[in-house]
Amino acid sequence: MTVNKDKIKKMLSPFMKIKHHLKVDGWVYIGKQTRIVNPKRVFLSDKDQIAAYCLICPHGNAKITMGENVTIGMFSRVACINEIIIGKNTLTGPNVFISDYNHEYRDINTPICFQGNTTKESRVIIGEDSWIGTNVVICGNVTIGKHVVIGAGSLVNKDIPDYCVAVGNPARVIKKYNFDTNEWERC
Repeated sequence: MTVNKDKIKKMLSPFMKIKHHLKVDGWVYIGKQTRIVNPKRVFLSDKDQIAAYCLICPHGNAKITMGENVTIGMFSRVACINEIIIGKNTLTGPNVFISDYNHEYRDINTPICFQGNTTKESRVIIGEDSWIGTNVVICGNVTIGKHVVIGAGSLVNKDIPDYCVAVGNPARVIKKYNFDTNEWERC
């Protein structure tokens, strides 16, 4: 079987260009049709995986940082105007949306698309060892603690403490880990 090197180079060139500009520390997997906008502002670590059909988009001077062994599920979107930090060993299901901003809407005389964003200093921090379920939306100035489970379909717009399970729209804590009894307890 003969291999057309030019054809292979052309197919790989978008990925190679992204990888060249990304700040990568170790082995990283980026799935097909994943788009990384502004790759110089994306910082990946060893064993990070971004599944197929994702969009990673730090706007302007914003920054997205992922610790080691982070997995972003298929069809997910991670976008920021300031900063998103995802702690090591965190995984997300498919169709997850993570953003440190929202659109302003309060002025009824101005179209929403021209009102800008709700906050200029917000950021999202997701603690290490967390699991973000399918179809979760994380939006605004939010900190999710260490070893947290966010149930599928939840909207997180307020902080969630360490060692909790949170579900719903908006997400609320339904379980906490009790270190005295070594059990997950309902709240």
